Amino acid sequence: MTDVVEHVVMRRVAWRVLPLLGFGYYVNALDRSNIAVAALTMNHSLGFTAAEYGLGAGAFFWTYVALQVPANMLLLRLGARRWLTAIILGWALCSGATALVSGVRSFVIVRLLLGAAEAGYFSGVIFFLTCWFPDRYRGRAMGVFYAFAAAAISTGAPISGNILALHGWLGLQGWQWIFILEAAPAVVLAALAPFILRDGPMDAPWLQPAERQWLQATLDAERHQNTGKQLRVLVALRSVPVILMTVAYVLIGFGVYANVFFLPLMIKDLRFSNLITSYLAAVPAALGVLGMVLVSRSSDRTGERVWHVTLSALVAGVGLVVAGIAQGQILAELISLCIVGFAISAALPTFWNLPTAYFGASAAAAGIAMINSIGNVAGYFAPQLVGVLRDMTGNYGLALIVVGVMAIVAAAILPFAGAPARAAQLRRAVAD
Repeated sequence: MTDVVEHVVMRRVAWRVLPLLGFGYYVNALDRSNIAVAALTMNHSLGFTAAEYGLGAGAFFWTYVALQVPANMLLLRLGARRWLTAIILGWALCSGATALVSGVRSFVIVRLLLGAAEAGYFSGVIFFLTCWFPDRYRGRAMGVFYAFAAAAISTGAPISGNILALHGWLGLQGWQWIFILEAAPAVVLAALAPFILRDGPMDAPWLQPAERQWLQATLDAERHQNTGKQLRVLVALRSVPVILMTVAYVLIGFGVYANVFFLPLMIKDLRFSNLITSYLAAVPAALGVLGMVLVSRSSDRTGERVWHVTLSALVAGVGLVVAGIAQGQILAELISLCIVGFAISAALPTFWNLPTAYFGASAAAAGIAMINSIGNVAGYFAPQLVGVLRDMTGNYGLALIVVGVMAIVAAAILPFAGAPARAAQLRRAVAD
């Protein structure tokens, strides 16, 4: 197949597959993180301390982590169309139920249920992309997919801030309306998914027979060439490179989730109103979208993965440390948080090219899910750590410095973790 026809086919695949998956991730991230804006009034309304809020916000990740692998195994058994539809509908119901929270116990319970409902979506989609996009296109696809999540934070914060102003409408508080209204798009997506998603190229009626056969043959050839096909997943996960990748992902995750769950509260401490806070919180996330797209495109264009991730993590870590030192200095703190938003978001999509390269083009579903599961323990511990340090010190300075140092350590680890993945890419290039 000529390069022109190949480009047309992959463009058609991208336009067919990525919008629903991407908007699903948008809503997924929104329904997971809208708690950060809701907390501007919910914490006072329900009498939560920063540590109690961190406990509930992070509880999401207990079930989210524990159920990643079983969820991906069900995806393989049931197929993407049926399983991803069920996941989307499940998290819509759980997210909407957060409006019924009345105390710490119910807050923790509903976040546990939301984590269980969302568990299979991210790792399932990462695996699903390997069923549609050859290696040379996958970085861009992941970049677009990740950008939807960052867009959820950038546009979601102002949306949630305006919904917060509905306080008192129909007898409900503003924070309750956030969860009710922002769960609705997931219900719509669950209704559309069965008609749009297909499990693989051979099931796609919108591709010509020759196009289906070429794409499936290309993907199959990559699976046979990958270096991980002889490795059992559990054996590979015990290897030093994968352990280092996982540790780096955990450390970067502390910075990610400190921003996701506490950015509006950090900005609120600078004495802005709730509405202005929600708009200011959107700026770092909007820059994150830009970072994801630019860095993932650069990585695909050059074929280099390791240093794109490493430098992004390093810049994010330095930005977090500076933001912590600059507590109370409005301009310096906001600029630092914007740099963090750009860099830490840019690291994420390119990172996933490292384990998929190591495991091979097939990106074994269980392998991706297990790395993501272990890495996402940061999602629980980061809110807890930030909340406790905030209560101890009265500001977010120490918490930001701590998570910044973690990101810097991740940057130091990544070159050693990524070398085998780079070697696998080179071996495949020689084989081609």
